[in-house]
Amino acid sequence: MFPRIVAAQRLQVWLLVAALTALILTGALVVDLTRNLRTVVISDTNRNLATAVQELQQAAAAQRSLPDDFERLDQILKPLGYEVLRSHADIEGGYVWRGQVVGHTFPTYTELGSTLMQPAVENNEVMLALAESRQKGGRVIHRVRQDDSDLVLVAAAAGADGRPAAWCLRRIINFSDTSELGRRLLLVAVMGVALLSVVTVLTLSFQLQRGFAQIQRGLARLETDPSYRLPDQNHELRPIVQAINTMAQRRQVLEGELRREDRLRVMGRVVAGIAHEIKNPLNSLRLMVRALARRLESEPAAQESTALITAEIDRLDALLQSLLVFRQDDSRRPRRQALQPILERSLALVRPHACERQIELAVEGDAHCSVYVDGDYLQQALINVLLNAIDASETQGKVNLRIEQEPQEVKISVKDSGPGLTPEQQERMFEAFYTTKQAGVGLGLAITRTLLEKMGGSIEAQSAKPGAVFTLRVPAAQPA
Repeated sequence: MFPRIVAAQRLQVWLLVAALTALILTGALVVDLTRNLRTVVISDTNRNLATAVQELQQAAAAQRSLPDDFERLDQILKPLGYEVLRSHADIEGGYVWRGQVVGHTFPTYTELGSTLMQPAVENNEVMLALAESRQKGGRVIHRVRQDDSDLVLVAAAAGADGRPAAWCLRRIINFSDTSELGRRLLLVAVMGVALLSVVTVLTLSFQLQRGFAQIQRGLARLETDPSYRLPDQNHELRPIVQAINTMAQRRQVLEGELRREDRLRVMGRVVAGIAHEIKNPLNSLRLMVRALARRLESEPAAQESTALITAEIDRLDALLQSLLVFRQDDSRRPRRQALQPILERSLALVRPHACERQIELAVEGDAHCSVYVDGDYLQQALINVLLNAIDASETQGKVNLRIEQEPQEVKISVKDSGPGLTPEQQERMFEAFYTTKQAGVGLGLAITRTLLEKMGGSIEAQSAKPGAVFTLRVPAAQPA
């Protein structure tokens, strides 16, 4: 799944890179075109104006004779200019004779014979262009003038041999430097937003691509190192990373539970064999030692040896009985019963050991409640936990036992005043044969956990600093 996602992500990245490159090139072309827009417009307009002026000159030259009367000359030249300028959009023009405009026409916007008034700015530009044309032998002269927000372009050529001079003009509305600059700034802003958007998408894409690569490497490492966790991500992949780490944590816990169950199953099979092979010889040894002790009653030294042998046989028998707890074929069943008697018997059995170590035992909460347990199992579990708490507490310390009733269970907490638990001890506390005591076997808490689980309960340990808290949870009623 991940390789396909990564491949698609890489394809998207390259497509975005291509789009970014195209956008940059397009922006450069548009900016360049905008920068040269004024020059292009002026060049094209001047070319059209020059053509129109030359055609006006040719039309006037085609007239063999022209009257000296201004009104009659205007009547003759105006139709000529109208016909010429009809093919030139947005261009007005006419002639100048003896310093006055004559035959002024604007076919694009007015009808033939309309009276036109030329603004002073345009008239002045026409006259200046004609003056320069006379100086240069009648060549077509161009002039450009900015009139507020309009651009005025003029072309004029002086007449020869007393003939009228021709001129043309085009006014481009709202073509100022300011408006052009505004359009440029707007275009640059739009291009900037587009570039920023593409760069942002590319950045996110690269982050996602790196994130996918880290996840792939992390998954590969998790196959060989269950304790490894993927580093946190600061983008959209964070929920995926957190989910993978959570699953890895749960997998590690489940694998630990499975290993523990496997060990218990193996131990159960071993215990069954040990019980069969050792229990009967132990009973025979005990009987033989007792018979030997009766025969040697008159010898005190022998009595001490036989007593020692009997004690060791009893210790081996007790160890064997502890191991039998791990068998799967357990015929004992929990039942509903009062907690108070079980608690009193457990405290009575551990109180001598607590007095010997000068440890105070305190009980909090109301123990007058019912629990669904096997009384012997719960008593053994409580004794194991209380003895561990007494051993862990310093001399003249305190062990506090607290009972809390909840709707579905009863919680029994045992807190000691010892040094607390290390992370390793918290992780391995309930493993069989794990112990931190020099004379310990490492079965007490493992047996406690097994007993509680057989009754549908549980146990957990936490470091309280100072001390440690062991919490036993047992059902308050028969599970549904």
